Amino acid sequence: MYEIVYCSKASHDLTKKDIDDILKTAHGFNAKYNITGCLLYYNREFIQILEGEKERIQDLYALIYDDDRHTDIIMLAEGEKKERTFKDWSMAYQELSDDDVLGIGKELFKSNFIAFSELADKKTFPMILFWNSAKELLQK
Repeated sequence: MYEIVYCSKASHDLTKKDIDDILKTAHGFNAKYNITGCLLYYNREFIQILEGEKERIQDLYALIYDDDRHTDIIMLAEGEKKERTFKDWSMAYQELSDDDVLGIGKELFKSNFIAFSELADKKTFPMILFWNSAKELLQK
């Protein structure tokens, strides 16, 4: 089992439809190639962790890297692991936007996500980076 964590910034013209297209493509591709993970989009920034067969993850990352819907793509970590963390999620996704979520709902989600990040299983360096980076992103 192989995993990567990367972060990026949304392109200036990224729309809600673009995000919907990304998710639709991800769900199909990930289900076909047995890839699981989690994607967080907040304040025009992405952080994602992907896990699966090494060759498939590397192929997917190459596609992601060439996608012009985001910029400043940085691989934070990669490595081998014994088992999946997101085994039941072809792609968990959460978008937090001031337009879509009213103040208390957004703050409650952020608080719960940060609490979950503290409790989450962090057996690998990429997993530690994913949860810490997600927590930092939400605290900006």
